[in-house]
Amino acid sequence: WSSETEKDFTNLNFGNYVFKVRAKINKSIYNNLGKAVFKAHKKLEEFAASNALALKDLNTTLIFTLIKKYPDGYTFLSFGVGDCPIAIVDKDKTEVVLMNWLDVGDFGGGTRFITMPEIFKSDKFASRFGFRVMKDFSYLVLMSDGIYDPKFVVENALADINKWQQFLEDLGGKNEDKVAVVLQKNNPEIVNEFSRWMDFWSPGNHDDRTLAIVF
Repeated sequence: WSSETEKDFTNLNFGNYVFKVRAKINKSIYNNLGKAVFKAHKKLEEFAASNALALKDLNTTLIFTLIKKYPDGYTFLSFGVGDCPIAIVDKDKTEVVLMNWLDVGDFGGGTRFITMPEIFKSDKFASRFGFRVMKDFSYLVLMSDGIYDPKFVVENALADINKWQQFLEDLGGKNEDKVAVVLQKNNPEIVNEFSRWMDFWSPGNHDDRTLAIVF
């Protein structure tokens, strides 16, 4: 993290969102997470320059969530750019909390990428961070569009707990291939089960498939 990068980050326009809407979160948390995201962008920029590549050749979406357990519950801090959802299913599996908004357009290629400098100059940058406190939860799910597109089809479906219940049933083996993932911490085959499950066939859906679940 060079002094030049520090200066670049400091000069970015974050607007008042972080202070007005996320007043409960310490400013330093957003600054540190924001710097980490900006550093990823700068590293890609440096790699492109040193390898004679256009920055757009490295276009990639980015989502992540930090989770911390406290005596009274869990705290979640997330970030997202692109069309990859982050969601928390509550303990009773009757409610879903979406931790990010998706960059989706009305045309192909409408998504945004971490390689785009304008992401950091937008007044909406701070709104890419999510914050939630929950007493308990069942699943924290992060997925790429290779999973989201065939399993949820449309963005509006992500807010529907019924769709998430169907998704969990799908993981449990209610699918054409009868492939199940046993979501138990002591399951020694869970990696292989996820690999087999993510090999499902879906016409027209061939994007990369990445799925992370905390339970």
